[in-house]
Amino acid sequence: MSLEVRNFSHICISVSDAERSLAFYRDALGLRVIFDVALDGPGMESATGEAGASGRMVGLKVPGAGGVTLELLEFAHARGAETPGRPSYGYTNVSLSVDDLDVAYAQLEAAGAKLLQRPFDVGGVRMFFAADPDGTAVEIISFPNGATTSAEHNGA
Repeated sequence: MSLEVRNFSHICISVSDAERSLAFYRDALGLRVIFDVALDGPGMESATGEAGASGRMVGLKVPGAGGVTLELLEFAHARGAETPGRPSYGYTNVSLSVDDLDVAYAQLEAAGAKLLQRPFDVGGVRMFFAADPDGTAVEIISFPNGATTSAEHNGA
C-alpha cells in the first residue's frame, strides 16, 4: 500500500543570512512573510542530527499558488560537513503532508525506504525525513488541527 499524501506543504531552502534572503524573496520577489520563528532544542537536533542545533525559519507564501510556502532556514549553530541530501545552503527538501505520521512512517519502513530518523516534534508539528534513491531529503509532515500546508498551519 502506498503512502496517502494529503497535500504539497512547502519547499525549504537553507540560507546563510536570513535578512539578506528576505531582501530578495520578500522585497524583490513580493512573497509575503507568514511566520518567523527561532528554532532550537531536541526537535531541531533531531532534524539536523547535530547537538546544539539552532536557527531561524521564515515562511513566505507564494502569491497565486494556493498554500505553497517557501521556508528559509538559517542555522545559527556551527554546521557540520555537508551530508548527502542536506546541502549546506540552497534547496534542502520537499515536504509532503499526511494525516497520520506514525502510519506513514510504518508504511515507508515496510516499503524499504531509507528513513533518516524516527518521527519528532518541532514547534507542535510532527515530521520525519526519508531519502529518495539519490539521497535527496523528503520531509513527511503532519500538522495539528487538520492543516495540510505550512500556510494553513500559520493562518495564511
